[in-house]
Amino acid sequence: MQNERHEEFMELLAQHQSQLFGYIFALVQNLADAEDLYQQTSIVLWQKFDTFQTGTDFVSWSCQTAQFQVLNFLRVKRRSRVCFSDDLVETFAVSQHDRSEVSAARRTALRYCVEKLKAADRQLIDLCYGGAKTIKAAAEVLGRSADGVYKSLNRIRAALAQCINQELSKEGD
Repeated sequence: MQNERHEEFMELLAQHQSQLFGYIFALVQNLADAEDLYQQTSIVLWQKFDTFQTGTDFVSWSCQTAQFQVLNFLRVKRRSRVCFSDDLVETFAVSQHDRSEVSAARRTALRYCVEKLKAADRQLIDLCYGGAKTIKAAAEVLGRSADGVYKSLNRIRAALAQCINQELSKEGD
């Protein structure tokens, strides 16, 4: 049982690492401080993981813990120089959390919309954004002109943008 909880924690932390780090960085605006706070927050999250209820929102839970870590950090730091007030940090925290929820919804919609693309369009996306180093290299692999690949990518991006907006508007209803 303990081993399963350990694995669950590691999976959740790895899955949401960038969101948690981005949240912390948005609050402190300093890469070194954000890295230190991320490590401290990860330790606290592990220590308190027995209070986390499986199936609830790990990002919200971890961001709330991170917010407390940031507030404590800023209290200590405030003694040495001017820093944000607790109210301002809390306002940033709420705003950043709202933005991360919107970003998560956009990523989910993007994954859905990419899966709806024709296989050839998905292949082009994979090649251009994952495989080839340049559009020209992708064009050579596909036996197409670079201009043709650019035009196809623009068409695909427009279709994805429209699909994402439709998916997000469905959630808002």
